[in-house]
Amino acid sequence: MDFRSKKLAIWTNDRNFNRDEVSDQRFYYVVEHNDLITKARHDLTAQELKIMDFVVSKIKPTDEKFNIIDTSMYEISQVLGMKRSGRTYSQLATNLNDLRKKDVFIYNDEERSVTMTGWLETAKVWENGKVQIRINEDFAPYLLQLRGNYTQHLLVDTVQLNSRYSILVYKLMREADKDYSSKITILSGTPEEFKEWLGAPESYTFNSLKTQVLQKAIDEINLKIEDMDLELLTAKHGRKVVKVEIHNNFIHQKNNSSDNEDSELEPKVPLFNWLEKQ
Repeated sequence: MDFRSKKLAIWTNDRNFNRDEVSDQRFYYVVEHNDLITKARHDLTAQELKIMDFVVSKIKPTDEKFNIIDTSMYEISQVLGMKRSGRTYSQLATNLNDLRKKDVFIYNDEERSVTMTGWLETAKVWENGKVQIRINEDFAPYLLQLRGNYTQHLLVDTVQLNSRYSILVYKLMREADKDYSSKITILSGTPEEFKEWLGAPESYTFNSLKTQVLQKAIDEINLKIEDMDLELLTAKHGRKVVKVEIHNNFIHQKNNSSDNEDSELEPKVPLFNWLEKQ
């Protein structure tokens, strides 16, 4: 459905139905199983990735099932930093519909299986801008009652990134940070693995992957994410690039600073203990 073609009063009297302050919601946590970051294959746009992060940030650690998420066009647009307008709301409605229809494939190496599903079970929009969303039940093992093997980040980080590749590289770097930024984080793989993780065209040569995907993502992340200072490194066999590494040098630089030699290192993102009952 093309919501932009509908002459409705659907966006003329929108309200913010959510009681939480928009500024506070940007600092909600997005918590997801690592397999959603490393083993899920999809073609979501940057906007759709941000909407899914917004939806996932609404999940509570104690949730045992996916509840209906009550929100509004006003809230979504404000949290995502979008202009409040009928055109914006129509685009968001289209995004929600696409998230309901688009496929995602999640690979399970232990089971030697692949889950083929969609992101949202339902998305319902009212004329006054009220929105209800329910996540597809197939995502329960990856988003509910997580007891380990998960990654978390602040919603505000991915919201400010404009590129799909930047968002995905950011998530991969968070997932690779097993030591909570106590030392340099290294994301390592072959060029083929990076193309698979990021959904880059298979036809890309390494030079295209580097210039059109990796370096652009690194540049945007370094500009906007406070605790990331990424560097791209490669290893060759002859003239062929056989290994790619992205290093986060942020903590390394901090350790070498004379002002911080004796200070304890703490991650920028405080870790929420999902094992504690709230």
